[in-house]
Parts: sequence; structure tokens; C-alpha cells
Amino acid sequence: MPDFKSRLKRLRKQKSLTQQEVGDRIGVSKVAVSGYENGIRSPETDTLKKIADLFGTSIDYLIGYSDIPNQATDENNATIAHYVSDMGLLQGTNKLIVDNEIVEEELLKEALDYIRAKRIMKNFR
Repeated sequence: MPDFKSRLKRLRKQKSLTQQEVGDRIGVSKVAVSGYENGIRSPETDTLKKIADLFGTSIDYLIGYSDIPNQATDENNATIAHYVSDMGLLQGTNKLIVDNEIVEEELLKEALDYIRAKRIMKNFR
């Protein structure tokens, strides 16, 4: 799985930015950006937020907790990312919370079955 240093470097190159330009935009030196890309330094939390904003991605993606690079925003412009995994949810390693309550496994299975059935029916139209 890619790590922060490789993702930062790849994102910087995709935007055709130099280390100096990234540093100027996030308020750190070129040496700091080089250190991040070489794994010698780690950014402070505020700097990590600025990096995510600069590249339009999430901190989770930057640090390797997610493989989905693009942010999604809700109507309040808060960054959100909701990913449902049968394995993670149904094996108990993750929990789905709706209205501040954990969704029970049986209800979760029913919801996943419903979504699958709707997708199948959509393909027959």
C-alpha cells in the first residue's frame, strides 16, 4: 500500500508543482516538502490539512487509510467519506452508525440485499 511520502510526491507531480511551489502554498519550506517526500519528516496536523486541501484529497488518502483520492462534500461543505464493506461491517471490524445508533447486523444485511436487488432491477429496465 502506498505511503504518505509516495502519495505526496505523486500528487505534486500530477499537478506539475515543484517542491518550492508546494511549500509556498502550504506555508513550509522546500526543505520541509523534500523531507516529507523522502520520509525524513512528518507534517504537523495543520500542514497535513493544507496538503489535503491543496490537492483536493482527504487526509485518509494521504496517509494510506483510504485508496480513494477525491474528496466528497455534503451540503455543509464538510469533508465526508462513507465506504461500506461487507467484510468489514459484517465481520464486526467496522460499525455503521445511523442517527447515533449502531445498525444491527440483521438490518445491515437487509439493507445490503435491498441495494443489490435495486441494482439488479435497474439493469433490467
